[in-house]
Amino acid sequence: MTLLFSHFLQSLRRPDHWVYGSWLDTVTKYRKTRLGALWTLVPTAVYVWGLGGFLAALQPGLDQARFLAHIGVGFVVFRLMSTVLSDATAMFSTYKSYIYDGHLRLTDYVLRTQARAFYYFVLSQPIVAIVVIASPTVQPMGIAGSLLGLVVVMINLFLYAVLLGAAGARFPDMHEFMSSAMMVLFLITPIVWYPESAPAGTPHGTLMRANPFHHLMLAIRGPLLGEAIEPATYVYLGAMTLLGLIGAALVYRSAARRIPIWL
Repeated sequence: MTLLFSHFLQSLRRPDHWVYGSWLDTVTKYRKTRLGALWTLVPTAVYVWGLGGFLAALQPGLDQARFLAHIGVGFVVFRLMSTVLSDATAMFSTYKSYIYDGHLRLTDYVLRTQARAFYYFVLSQPIVAIVVIASPTVQPMGIAGSLLGLVVVMINLFLYAVLLGAAGARFPDMHEFMSSAMMVLFLITPIVWYPESAPAGTPHGTLMRANPFHHLMLAIRGPLLGEAIEPATYVYLGAMTLLGLIGAALVYRSAARRIPIWL
């Protein structure tokens, strides 16, 4: 368990590789385009006002301002989580030249993958801020709770990225599996529909409550938009974090030295 935490603390003390490297990964992607980094706003804007507006128009009587805020926050949080976990399955093979060169502090690659997705999350916030402010259910006092939820999400993303990274290095098919799994998780996560549509005791309600993305998303969106958070969510998040912590520490200790061989 100490190896993971030791490498993690070393990565925090020397963040040049993952902070600067992930930022370069982001800005160089748009360097030759006319709009530059403004392109990072386009997917969120299209999703919120395009798809969100279309779905709202299909449901007469729906509070559109509330619905767009629900979709806006849900989309950027889901994209953050799905990007980190999908990319994690291929992150060690992506940076294998660094690993072969002797850079064996693997937490740098986990944090670089996470930081890159987080930059996109931050850059999309202007669009999210517009729809959240316009929502009649916005809770300014819930911003602190939402930020705390973001911390919980980032901790879990790091832990499970370690697990998926090791699995992806050992089993290359994991990347394709995760890409397919994310399509299913998107449908059973309340992004374009409200959690109230899946009441407890129903098959679809049980499926939603078994979905970790639902609970992670609710930790951020619930306090900000005044959405009800069931007590089971707190239990789920606590158990998920504890299991992720133990699992990541054990897997990292046993797999860290084998990953260069698996690659």
